[in-house]
Amino acid sequence: MKTADRIKNNNASWIFPLNVYASLLQTLSGQSPWLVYGEMSAQELETLHGLPASATGLVSRTDALIAAQHKRVQRLLAAVQPLSVHSEAASRVLEVGCSNGELVGLLLSTGFDAIGIDCCETPLANSTLSETIVQRLSCCRFEEFTDSAGFDVLIFHNSARYFLPLTLFYKTLTLLRPGGQLLICDEFVANLADNRTAQPLPMLEHVLALAKRIGFECQLHEDLTADTHRFQQVLTATVTALADQLPALAGETDAAIRQLIVDLNDETSASATGYRKHVLLSLRSPNKEVIKVNQQPAPVFLRSAADLPPEAYRHVFESSFSAPFDADVWAWKYLSGKGASVVAERDGQAIAHYGGVVRDILYFSQPCKAVQICDVMVSPQERGFFSRNSLFFKTAASMLEQYAGYNADNLLGVGFPNLRAMHVAQRLGLYEKTDELMQIAMASTVSDELQSLENWTVSEVNFDVPLQQLADELWQQMLTEFSDAIIGVRDADYLRYRFLQRPGLAYNCIKVMQGSEIKALAFCRDHGDRRLLMDIIAAPEHIEQALLVAFQSAHQHKPMHFWLTSGQLDRVIRYKARFDITATGIQIPCNRWSPGPPTDRLINAWWLTAGDMDFL
Repeated sequence: MKTADRIKNNNASWIFPLNVYASLLQTLSGQSPWLVYGEMSAQELETLHGLPASATGLVSRTDALIAAQHKRVQRLLAAVQPLSVHSEAASRVLEVGCSNGELVGLLLSTGFDAIGIDCCETPLANSTLSETIVQRLSCCRFEEFTDSAGFDVLIFHNSARYFLPLTLFYKTLTLLRPGGQLLICDEFVANLADNRTAQPLPMLEHVLALAKRIGFECQLHEDLTADTHRFQQVLTATVTALADQLPALAGETDAAIRQLIVDLNDETSASATGYRKHVLLSLRSPNKEVIKVNQQPAPVFLRSAADLPPEAYRHVFESSFSAPFDADVWAWKYLSGKGASVVAERDGQAIAHYGGVVRDILYFSQPCKAVQICDVMVSPQERGFFSRNSLFFKTAASMLEQYAGYNADNLLGVGFPNLRAMHVAQRLGLYEKTDELMQIAMASTVSDELQSLENWTVSEVNFDVPLQQLADELWQQMLTEFSDAIIGVRDADYLRYRFLQRPGLAYNCIKVMQGSEIKALAFCRDHGDRRLLMDIIAAPEHIEQALLVAFQSAHQHKPMHFWLTSGQLDRVIRYKARFDITATGIQIPCNRWSPGPPTDRLINAWWLTAGDMDFL
């Protein structure tokens, strides 16, 4: 069952759509103790199929839903197995996402020292449980929760999905005692089919891989999909039968209820096809002190890079690149909602980082997202043989699992590694090569052949509002020719971000005109003893002429060149004799670690220029 991060009805005790489920259960059965998935046997489902489609039948189906939820809770309770090595006191248990505290109450009644936290205050405030139980519940975000005593067991019952797996495992390690138990009962994406739609659920295979990488041992992996699917069938049918009454009962619109029914049918179908699975996982944390004062060396954590402030990256950056760290550039890349990175952290300082910046792209004309790899670094003292036990591999694999591939927010991963980094990543199974960047300059013998460009001119301009509007028009002309390719969006918003707002570097905007008509806009900057044309926005049929006139107009003491992926040269260059084309040594990889589009689909498909790089 999905929840939203907003309260739809201030008079309701639950957030949408839990308020709908609570209204349904209360109306038909007078109770709603659990608002989680349940499990039904085939025989129980068959019995319900024989019930009449009447009010009596609906009540019986609702009672069966509640019984199925109780059955699931009992399974979860039976799986709680704390280590009894700390003291003779009752084992401490924390439920994350405790709702109104029903499970906490059961844990207390069976002898556990249990507490619960939930980020939503409403169900806590409206709990009808005893004061003894309610006092053990608190409204707190899991990421901000602290407890110095530690817990023997952490339980996530249909609540793990709301956390990035990296965040869930890191925070769990800070709360669990050595050898503590992490229980997760939830729904995951399981099928690796070609699905380019980002999913709200993590992929089960990746969650288990990350858990093992961090040090957890999986002691129980129970597939509950079949029993849960039968529960979903009954729930969906019951909600559908009451669709006309639920808007008034739950304080929702007709449209919201209709969409909920669509979602329920989709989720039920996903369970039936194996695309999603419902599982119970019992993971055992490392049986050693994970957090210990004065422990030497201090433990290393894999975390979401967004959890650390920019200054935490200064040392690893400067020691990796022998260049000064610029906090403003770091913020420009990662702190504007574009970051998708993983960090290995020790004592609050980054010792390895595998960076990613999210880009809007057109994937064979379809709007999509890619994550561009950048700032890949490991502190020199942490480097060693590049194996699957290295920090490079651990941060890279975790980042790709979290952020790239089918079902992830970003379909593709792409970057600009040097040859050594490319070979290491290929050997570890992280990348495969799809293309390389080529350098294009004007041939020294071509000047006499450019009479056809006499009415073409180049001038430096300010990228002001009128030119930004023109950039959008040129981009629209450009993108129509790339239905057979992959290209990053180059509209005015992107160009402002990339070339006007980038701290520390200044770019010049130039316009290329044929007579009185602007045919292209481009951005350039000094690059060594040359001028590097960073990007060009134009209809593809005009790019060759625009390049030639831009190259010709460059000062003879500062000749201009342009970088473009090899596979795209034929799209814009018809007369190769006019150009000197050489390899830059920069290869273009694709993500091969997490499931995604096959390599042969991506070879020679990317349109990439120097402007796509974050560091030039």
